[in-house]
Amino acid sequence: MTQNLTTGVFILLSGLALLILLFTKLIPKTKHDTDTKALLTVFVLVGVFLVAMGSWVSLKG
Repeated sequence: MTQNLTTGVFILLSGLALLILLFTKLIPKTKHDTDTKALLTVFVLVGVFLVAMGSWVSLKG
């Protein structure tokens, strides 16, 4: 495996782990007030961007 592929896979897996944690543990157990919705939106966007960046790095290398 090349370094780009390894790095991309690790970034991709960390994004997937974050999204799985958010959707299975964190989102169902929180009260959904305004601040919490904003933070959850930011965390979901970070997870999506991690998945996108990991797949881009993996496919580029």
